[in-house]
Amino acid sequence: MKVIKFLHLLIPPIFYPKTINKIKRYFIKLFYKDNQTILPAEKNFYKRHAFINKAINQFRECMYLEIGVNQNDVFNSIPLPINKKFGVDPFSGGNYRMTSDEFFKKYADLKFDVIFIDGLHEYSACQRDVINSIKVLNKDGIILIDDLLPKNKFEEETPRKQDYWTGDIWKVAVEIFNSKNCDFKIVNIDTGIGILKINDDYEYKKMPELKNKTFDDYLKYYKEFKIIKSEEALDFLSQKKIK
Repeated sequence: MKVIKFLHLLIPPIFYPKTINKIKRYFIKLFYKDNQTILPAEKNFYKRHAFINKAINQFRECMYLEIGVNQNDVFNSIPLPINKKFGVDPFSGGNYRMTSDEFFKKYADLKFDVIFIDGLHEYSACQRDVINSIKVLNKDGIILIDDLLPKNKFEEETPRKQDYWTGDIWKVAVEIFNSKNCDFKIVNIDTGIGILKINDDYEYKKMPELKNKTFDDYLKYYKEFKIIKSEEALDFLSQKKIK
């Protein structure tokens, strides 16, 4: 653990050279014992693009919203006309240069079938994105949320300390799992992709007590998460939502 702290102090900037990051993650995996309680991400031929496009294929004329577009890696892979896909990012990528809060306020009348949330990886921001997304989701719509399964405290620590960062949005997953009248699962690829289907009487359950929770707390909540493999996730996306 002392080795990890030393590396963390030795390489403090947000953006590191890729080779140094690989070395740092290697030592984190080697020495950070809590990491051993988490299932390794599934190694397969799927990326998040596959599940997003699978969700889109469930709708004849899909309206797609992406929160947090960055370099358009996902956004450019979406096979929809540009008037059917909306990419929101205040800094780069997409076709709406604004914050997600601004977008939801300005375009509150729009409705979407598939929403992919990969914006600011901070609990309160992600919570707002999910709640606002529910308000603009069409019946039988699907919400996907990226980065719900951090593998160590350095990925999870907020505010951000390194380039590879999930933040503490796992707290949003805890709230969704404790909400009623929804079906929610997390696919164990990359850093975890949540798939949320809701009913008409769904209400998001806020849990303010999560605000100051840390990675050590996450390890306890993690045991209760409904985590599934890729093949099961593809089947889940094809199923009708629960009644």
